[in-house]
Amino acid sequence: MKMHKQWWSWAVMVAGLAFMLQAPLRIKGQDAPVAQDAQGPQDMPAPQDAQNPDQDPPGRVARLNYIEGSVSFQPGGESDWVDAVLNRPLVTGDNLWADENSRAEVHVGSTALRLGPKTGITLLEVSDRAAQIRLAQGSLIVKVRHVDDEDSYEIDTPNVAFTVLQPGDYRIDVDPDGSRTEVTVWHGRGEVTGGGSSYTVVADQHATFTGSDHLDYDLGQIPDQDGFDNWALDRDQIEDRSDSANYVSREMTGYEDLDEYGDWSYVAGYGTCWRPRALVVGWAP
Repeated sequence: MKMHKQWWSWAVMVAGLAFMLQAPLRIKGQDAPVAQDAQGPQDMPAPQDAQNPDQDPPGRVARLNYIEGSVSFQPGGESDWVDAVLNRPLVTGDNLWADENSRAEVHVGSTALRLGPKTGITLLEVSDRAAQIRLAQGSLIVKVRHVDDEDSYEIDTPNVAFTVLQPGDYRIDVDPDGSRTEVTVWHGRGEVTGGGSSYTVVADQHATFTGSDHLDYDLGQIPDQDGFDNWALDRDQIEDRSDSANYVSREMTGYEDLDEYGDWSYVAGYGTCWRPRALVVGWAP
């Protein structure tokens, strides 16, 4: 009987989460056409690592959980771009483009990927243990909360590959022509490889890499924070204060929105349960 009650408690919570993900979020993206700029999404390289349809799909996918401005989406293997939709699952091979004056946030488990304006990414791999992202151009801030020995987090740019070695806060910037990559490490530690060499970048360091076959490397102090940095920091602080993280794993897709749509309370015989604050017509656990 006790096991049955525990199962029912989790079922209520999961069903509530499904309801929440279907409900409209408070922050919505503006309807806008796909960018036609010369450096727009149509010029991003086609993904070459689409998932084999004969393989079992991974247990983990990415989730597009924030849109500001004009953000476009291209499914892996397709040629057309469409307006991105909140809460859409993203898998290996998919592309995202945040246009001018736009931003987006993607979660892969507890890891947050935040796209700045005029930024294009491709999900080269999203699996249970790996997240490999191609950053074609623009600015990407990555918050990695947890790294196991078997986990792999990698950001590939046109001239280098950056591998996350420790949990931390990272920013990668790529010039539109792909010849220059800047890596900022606020917290954590990572490794940059390219041009036949490897370089370690640690907390409070900013590194610039230019060239391709031969990299020119410059290491310096972290630059002053800009508006994109401050926005990402605010998003992190909201997640840091999440009450839901006390009851469910941060690796659970959508955990970061539970606080906005419901509350946790103790129910006699079941324990602590999440309950939505409002219900749509026809919804049932």
